This record gives sequence, C-alpha cells and structure tokens, in this order.
Amino acid sequence: MANKFDVKERAKDILEETLDREAVNVLATISQEMQMIFKDNPDPSREDVVRIVTEYFTGDGKSEHFISNWITTAQEHSRSRGLSEKDQPKAMLSDLGVFRFMNFLKEQGLTEDQVTIVLRGAVQQAADQDG
Repeated sequence: MANKFDVKERAKDILEETLDREAVNVLATISQEMQMIFKDNPDPSREDVVRIVTEYFTGDGKSEHFISNWITTAQEHSRSRGLSEKDQPKAMLSDLGVFRFMNFLKEQGLTEDQVTIVLRGAVQQAADQDG
C-alpha cells in the first residue's frame, strides 16, 4: 500500500515541479475531451475508433502514414494484452488518451522516467477512485 501512495505522491510532485498552471489546464482539457469521447462512444466499434483517431490526428497535423501506423500499433497492443475483439476498440481509445497525455508531458520537457511515474500515478489514482 505504501508503494501505491509513493507513486501517486511522486507523480504529484513531478507535475507540481515541472508544470505551470496553463499546462495543468491543458491536461485537464485532455482528460475532459477523453471523457466526452468515451461518453459519446460507450461501446465503440473498430470503425468508430478509426474515425475518432483519424479526426484527432488529422486535426493535429499528422500524416496518413502516422495515423495508419498508430492505429495498427494500438490494435496490436490491445490484442497482445489478450483483450477480446469486443474490448479492443475501448482499449484503443484509452491508448489515444495515454498517447495524448504522454505527448503533452514530453512537450513540457518531462523525461521518459518522469512521464512513466506520472502515468503510473494517474492509473493508481483512477483505480483508487473506481474501487
């Protein structure tokens, strides 16, 4: 239990030390946008996910090649976790949220280790809220 607390505290410390108020607001916006995507697509099909991901990355200026690779990688990742065909689209949307968070944190200058700690802390926080 202490380890869980340590990860959440380390994540909080990293965010407080490295991000300004504007960056925290951007993270909150990403979270809200992802919540809306899940609310609007509670049981997404693969086609829904491809559309959502394509719209997001196109709006972000990514190439068709990048988008195609991202979708393929996310699909392979969800399969490798042993998820059923039905659960894979939700996992791919979740991966989009994680990607967005990671990308933003890296843009803010966080190291790979710091990003990993922050994401582990966020996962722990979400698990604590669900349980």
